[in-house]
Amino acid sequence: MVELVPFEADFLPELMSWIDSERACRLWAGSWFEYPFDEKSFSRDSRWQEIPSFVLQDEQGQILAFGQYYNRLDCCHLARLIVSPKARGSGLGRQLVTGLIAHGSEALKLDRASLFVLKDNPLALSLYEKLGFRRRDYPEPEPGLEICYYMVASARSRINGEH
Repeated sequence: MVELVPFEADFLPELMSWIDSERACRLWAGSWFEYPFDEKSFSRDSRWQEIPSFVLQDEQGQILAFGQYYNRLDCCHLARLIVSPKARGSGLGRQLVTGLIAHGSEALKLDRASLFVLKDNPLALSLYEKLGFRRRDYPEPEPGLEICYYMVASARSRINGEH
């Protein structure tokens, strides 16, 4: 059994170990995230103490995935989604995204979810499309969007398991 639980400082070393290269850091957090990082810069740049941040945790207390959400343009916006390298390909990405949308859309009282995904991350793009996310034009100027897709989905369908 895997459960979505709030992120804690004790999880930092494990989460940091999943991001083992500059490319992995860029895929996960974008070009402005400091790399290489230490606990202080990682905490600052990930903003885990300011933004609702969660992990999927197994019965043994191991963290298997991490993600965040916040209100962006009246959508429950998902950010910094990552699955442990040891657990990739096991369906945890789907569980993380649907769990964050369910929790975040209820907490924020929003009925749409959004995210950014790098154009050169086909595995993530495929997952998001399977979950009902569709590419949209971003309505405001935003640096770095030339390398990303902005995607939006109905939060209600995600909560109810519809596709």
